[in-house]
Amino acid sequence: MNVIESKDSIVMNPFFYEYTPAKDDIFYLNGLNKSGSISRGASFGNNQDLAINSSLNLQLSGKISNNVNILASISDDNIPIQAEGNTQQLQDFDKVFIQLYDESWKLTAGDFFVRQPKSYFLNINKKAQGGSFEIALKPSKKDDFKTITPFASAAVSKGKYARQSIIGVEGNQGPYRLRGNENETFIIVLSGTEKIYVDGKLLKRGAENDYIIDYNTAELTFTPKFLITKDSRIVAEFDYSERNYSRTMFNFGTEYESKKLKLNFNYFSEQDVKNQPLLQDLTDSQKKLLSEIGDSLELAVVPNINQVAFNENLVLYKLVDTLGYDSVFIYSTNPDSAIYQLGFSQVGQNNGNYVLIKSSGNGRVYEWVEPIAGIPQGNYEPVILLVTPKKIEMATFGGEYLFSEYSKISWEGAMSNNDLNTFSSKDRDDDLGYAFKLKSDNSVLLSKEKDDWKMNVGGGYEFIDKNFKGIGPFRNIEFQRDWNISSVIFTSNQHAASSYLGFEKSKKLNIQYSINILDNANEYRGVKNIISANVNLKGFRLVNNSSYLITEGFNNTEFIRNKSTLTKDISWFVLGAESELEQNKFFFPQSDSLTTNSFRFLIWKGFIHNADTSINKFLI
Repeated sequence: MNVIESKDSIVMNPFFYEYTPAKDDIFYLNGLNKSGSISRGASFGNNQDLAINSSLNLQLSGKISNNVNILASISDDNIPIQAEGNTQQLQDFDKVFIQLYDESWKLTAGDFFVRQPKSYFLNINKKAQGGSFEIALKPSKKDDFKTITPFASAAVSKGKYARQSIIGVEGNQGPYRLRGNENETFIIVLSGTEKIYVDGKLLKRGAENDYIIDYNTAELTFTPKFLITKDSRIVAEFDYSERNYSRTMFNFGTEYESKKLKLNFNYFSEQDVKNQPLLQDLTDSQKKLLSEIGDSLELAVVPNINQVAFNENLVLYKLVDTLGYDSVFIYSTNPDSAIYQLGFSQVGQNNGNYVLIKSSGNGRVYEWVEPIAGIPQGNYEPVILLVTPKKIEMATFGGEYLFSEYSKISWEGAMSNNDLNTFSSKDRDDDLGYAFKLKSDNSVLLSKEKDDWKMNVGGGYEFIDKNFKGIGPFRNIEFQRDWNISSVIFTSNQHAASSYLGFEKSKKLNIQYSINILDNANEYRGVKNIISANVNLKGFRLVNNSSYLITEGFNNTEFIRNKSTLTKDISWFVLGAESELEQNKFFFPQSDSLTTNSFRFLIWKGFIHNADTSINKFLI
């Protein structure tokens, strides 16, 4: 009887599945999108017990309430995967974070980027792991122009900034290997932190663009679209994984903006935790050594010699006295004397007494070389260069005031604290540095018509204390070349002043003359004159930039540069010509004779290409 159903009962198909969301499912919210995977696995064998493995990858986006949005990427994988640097846009596999936000605030926990705030001197672009918060406040409901935007972040810094100049090889597109600040050979570049410049131009990443980069091997390769020559000036800026110490980072500030006034304050701090070394274990004697050397980092050297029992599978050495030299280590396989295990470091040519040789030994073998006239002939030594914990801080305060639509003044002051060895209290006198920048821009209407003739006039002044240290470079990437100071190290305060005068008429003509002065007391003084013009008249367009630099001091030079481009629009194509001249003379002191690094070149080009509005592009 229990299989007989009543007439009014609902007949259910036992093989039909209907999904009903559980009320206690925390992810079942309107407007919330989620995707990802959960995996479970079991592993076992004849020499191991049963083990259960699990993995979670979850992506969330959408609303969790009427006002609060969520964006999250969550994973419990132990080995994050860096993106490949062969595309312009990166897929950040190693970015794990949760972000809550609405129209006025944003809270992030996990992996995030610390970008450059509204500051001239504070230039940062770092990957970090921690938390950040920012909010936009309206102090007055009646005034929409006034806003206050405080922000703060605390995190563990993932990498260390480095800048490297690379000498191009004729016809060699790469790969070019990147190195760390201490000339580390094998490093891991943090994905997305690199900036690659060639001849002052910022390149685009991607196989279809200018270059690709292998982040894990730190190798840079240029595409056929951007040919490298022996004269190419290649500069790479990047962050790389440096794990000598745990590194903490703090960043906070605020921005205020009204109709005429803008103010900003920023503070940034990054420091190694000296009591938490990672890749090096410091003994008490090594810490004592670091506390005594101050900022003389080249003295942070300790022997890497251990006495061990003989083992035929190890590369061992014996200690001998030879040719009047004592404590010389010779590779040996004799069980009676081969009791020393050495670790060698590359110290530079003619700075060490050992060289790497070919050998049948089970590992690298180094051989002692007799010095000549007291000068070492090798490039290796059985020592370890200890890495000191470092700290760098910077605080900036700046602003801008708009007197009128045609006149404004801007300024910023900065203070830095750069400690090269936090173990030591010595050499602290040069840790603090200061900098200041002031600039004024003004336009004067020469007629009643707003878009008619006007005169542009302004100037600026910049002071850099000799001990000031930026987080990253804050000047033009070609600044040193522009002033012929690529090989100069200054030990005095620096002053930079500029002024300009120009005339402009709507979009038809803009011509400007400026004079710039760079001065380091008793070391260097440079004066540079610049003329730039942009003329667009009856289908003709002329773009010209010319400069003339004279310097005295460490370098007595004369640098002339000119680049002009003239084009004419003809129907559906553009006809043009271009010339580029550089003549750089370096003089011997107290002489008019030229040094070997003087040069001159002149380039002429003629070209034709179709209009920019065309779908298909061609250039001859």
